[in-house]
Amino acid sequence: MSEPAAAPRAVLHDIRYSRFSGALRPRRSAVASFVASGVRRPLGLRRSASAKIWPFLLLAAAYLPALAVVAVPLLVPAVDVQPTDLISYSTLLATNSVVLLAFVATSIPSMLTRDRRDRVLSLYFATALSWFEYVAGVFLAAVSLLAIIVLGPLLVLFVGSIATADAPATWFGDHVGDLPRILGAAAVVVLFHASLGLAVGSLTAKRVFAVGGYLAVVLVGPALTGAVSVVSGEDWPLALDPASGPVRLAAAFVGEDLTAPGALAWGVWAVVVVGGLTVLCSRYGKGNDA
Repeated sequence: MSEPAAAPRAVLHDIRYSRFSGALRPRRSAVASFVASGVRRPLGLRRSASAKIWPFLLLAAAYLPALAVVAVPLLVPAVDVQPTDLISYSTLLATNSVVLLAFVATSIPSMLTRDRRDRVLSLYFATALSWFEYVAGVFLAAVSLLAIIVLGPLLVLFVGSIATADAPATWFGDHVGDLPRILGAAAVVVLFHASLGLAVGSLTAKRVFAVGGYLAVVLVGPALTGAVSVVSGEDWPLALDPASGPVRLAAAFVGEDLTAPGALAWGVWAVVVVGGLTVLCSRYGKGNDA
C-alpha cells in the first residue's frame, strides 16, 4: 500500500500592522476629492452612458439660447446685431429658469441622500473628514454644479458679444463692468437653490422624498404666491416665490428689472440661504447617520 500523503505544513504569515511611511496629504485634499466626486456623480461622469443622458440634455437646453444668439452674427455676417441685443442677461436667466429647476431637483437634494441611506457618515467623520468639512464639500460641489448651468450661459453670451463686435477690444473695455454684475447675478441664483436643495435633501434618506420635497416647494410656492397676489391686488407676494424670486433679484443685480423685487425679496433670499446652511449644520453636526 502506498503511504498516505503528508499533510501540508502550516505557515505563519507576518500580517501585523505597520506604521504608514508615505507622504501624508493635507486635509483639504480630502475635501477637494469629495467636491470632485460630488460634481462628477450628478453629471454621470465615469458612469454608464444612460446616466449621462438627462444631465447633458439639461446642459444643452441651458446653453442653447446663448449659443444660438452668438451663432447668428458669426454665421451670417450681414446681420449687424450684438447677441446681447437679441437676448439680455436677465432674459437668459428667466429663459433657463425651468431648466435650472429641473436640474436642481434631480441633482442637488440627492447629493446627500445616498450617504445617509448607506449609513457611511460615521465612517467619514471617523477618518478623513469632519462633519464641517463634509458639509463644506457638499456645498461647494452643489455650487460648482449650479454655476455650470447658471453662470456658464451668461459667460458664453458675454464672450460671444466680444467675438462678434466690430472692435472687440473697444467693446470689452466699454462692457468690462458687466462681469462683476454677471458674477453677482449668478451667485444670487446659485446660492439660493444650492442652500434650498441641500436643506431639503438633508431631511431624508430617500431620494424620491428629497426630489419630491424640493419640487413641492418650487412648484406649490408660485401657485400660492400668485393666488395671494391676485386676491390682494399687490405685487409684494411675488417676492415670496421660490421659483422666480431669485431670478428677479438676479435681474435687478444686472440692472434689468423684470419686476422690482423690493427689500422683501432680499429678506426672503437671506432667510433661505442662511436657514438652509443652518439646517445642514444642525443635521450633520451630530457626527452620525441619525
